[in-house]
Amino acid sequence: MMNRKLDLAPTRGATTHQYREPSGNVVAPLVGTLSGGQVTRPHTAAISLGIFTYLNIQPVYYGLLHEPEKHDDINLVTGVPTRLNAALLSGEVDLSSVSGYAYAEHRSEFRLLPHLSISAPGAVESVLLFSRYDDWRALDGKKVAVTNHSASAVNLLRVLCKHRYHIEPHFVTMPSDLDAMFASCDAALVIGDMALVEGNQRREIAGAGTPTIFDLGQEWAEWTGLPFVFGVWAARADRAEELRRSGVLEQLYRSKSEGLARIDDIGREQGPRLGLSSEVCAHYLRQMTYDLSDADQQGWRLFLELSLPNLQWKDIRWL
Repeated sequence: MMNRKLDLAPTRGATTHQYREPSGNVVAPLVGTLSGGQVTRPHTAAISLGIFTYLNIQPVYYGLLHEPEKHDDINLVTGVPTRLNAALLSGEVDLSSVSGYAYAEHRSEFRLLPHLSISAPGAVESVLLFSRYDDWRALDGKKVAVTNHSASAVNLLRVLCKHRYHIEPHFVTMPSDLDAMFASCDAALVIGDMALVEGNQRREIAGAGTPTIFDLGQEWAEWTGLPFVFGVWAARADRAEELRRSGVLEQLYRSKSEGLARIDDIGREQGPRLGLSSEVCAHYLRQMTYDLSDADQQGWRLFLELSLPNLQWKDIRWL
């Protein structure tokens, strides 16, 4: 595996353990390197591909990560969603997983890949609001810390507050650290592996006790009856023709098929990295869907209409 190993406790449920996000960006250099925030491509490299540094991305990239010798024309660049959103926009990468919200914001510059997404028909376990209160309405007018790692999750929280619960918290963007967030706020939104680990541990937070946890995927599904699309795959519009000819889309689809057939293997590989059991990791991945189905698109469209009122669905362009 080419993912950075995190220094996490090897057992589930330890109340003293605090999850820490990896600092900086992690690069899996099949071809090329990331230097000073810029991708340097040798002449033989055609495609630079972005990957979220989260467990939930592993099924899609399983084949690419486990058989790199078959994909030596692809450079893998990894980072948190907000980092890759910016990298795709700037041209540092040609094709990437990005947040569904960020894609829609920059839809004129991107092209959407069919049959690829990170979606949840219900509970997602890795987009969680930790709160001092067991009632959403108690957060009206309170300070809520939000992660600086995600556009979709933060805007989903805003939509739920405004349209489902009719409250107006004061949102404060902060690095993802539950203890620091609760030191100055009444609730905290965290995503990704950190949320998965903290949600399983349910540890006490200094000065806040054991927070109530709200799963935003479940909140959305209960409210709308639709899945939520957290991430999609997008390409730069100015690289569309070259990407179509490159064969990278077919490689991605094959890689996803291999990964979905090996969920238990992924759980065994990734569990020790997160300090979670392989069963917990596999169960988590099986709650996701990765196909950008018609139902996924219905849920995504509703979210975008609520969060980006000026968006016209006809403006979505496919690769």
